[in-house]
Amino acid sequence: MLAVQAVPHDYVQGRIAYTSDRAGTFDIWLYRPQDGFNFQLTKGLGAEFSVPYWSPDSRRVAFIGVGNVVYLIDTVTFRAARIDQIEPYTLLDWSPDSKFLAYVKNGRIVIYDTFSHNSNSIPEPDASDVQWFPSGTELLFAAPDSTGNTQLYRIRTDGTVRRQITQNTEGPLHDVRLSPDGAFALYTFPGSSISIISTVDLATGTIYTLEGGPLAKNYFPAWSPDSRTIAYSATDYKAPNYYSLIQMDSRTGQQQKTIAASDCFATPVSWSPEGSGIAYLSGCTDAGRAAQLWIVDIRAPMLVNVLSGGHITALQWSPRVRVPKSIYTNSVYRVSFPYPSDWRPVSEVRYEGHTPAQSKSGKCSTIILYCGPT
Repeated sequence: MLAVQAVPHDYVQGRIAYTSDRAGTFDIWLYRPQDGFNFQLTKGLGAEFSVPYWSPDSRRVAFIGVGNVVYLIDTVTFRAARIDQIEPYTLLDWSPDSKFLAYVKNGRIVIYDTFSHNSNSIPEPDASDVQWFPSGTELLFAAPDSTGNTQLYRIRTDGTVRRQITQNTEGPLHDVRLSPDGAFALYTFPGSSISIISTVDLATGTIYTLEGGPLAKNYFPAWSPDSRTIAYSATDYKAPNYYSLIQMDSRTGQQQKTIAASDCFATPVSWSPEGSGIAYLSGCTDAGRAAQLWIVDIRAPMLVNVLSGGHITALQWSPRVRVPKSIYTNSVYRVSFPYPSDWRPVSEVRYEGHTPAQSKSGKCSTIILYCGPT
């Protein structure tokens, strides 16, 4: 018999989804900072290039996996759905209501209903980095203009009211990311050997360029949850090795700060749900692949190596969600389900509490948190 006491899921600290081969092949894993719980979410579906994308309700993860297939994995039921086949590293973006997924395929912006499994598309040749505005009625995307320079555009989800935002003359733009409040967008330019971060105020079109690192190699920029700060990886060199600085700056620049360092040439970064921590990768080998996941508390700063082993290629911290639920998870039997967070333990395997329908009568419902032979 195996009895496992539930550990409430902390929606403030959230969970970190990451891609790793620590079990032999690349798959998606979940790490819970509150108690160090580490769990393999998928088996045989991931790839080295897989990047996890959380739904805003923090329940599902989308990623491009083996065979270039787009998968949706439910972190409560563990059910996986195959929805399409697209190019690796294509950005996937969830609608604010966690119902639709937007991405680019074959010169079209695809809007996929993850509940009905129907989709519609908007023709946009060479578009990239499509993302939802907070309204849920408009999309941001990048596409080249007639001169070949990349511009940012916004368009309604029905394909109407297409508007150009930028007047860029610097050539291609990369890593376009809309701020959570929908007021700014960031991008890198002009390429990979030299990568500079700029932001644009979408209301005025004003461009701000961040100072960046000493070699002008700035990668993986990520918005803070409050849309005021950008974290990124800035490559530096100290003979005989390259390494990266974990830096942050305001969205208009002039407030650069280095908060940590990684021994990798570059590392993805991801903000904690409340914005006080940043996760990043380190422990790179001669092959350049990371083997460690670190978290830095930007208020101290304080660095903690929370995971080591295998190779880690991508990570994303779940968003903050105000949901009055806790999650019971058993990694041995691969069981996970929500229960009301105000229910209290009455024994090692039993939680009790009132449901809304029963509160007037004062009667109590019981949930037995037990996994194993009866």
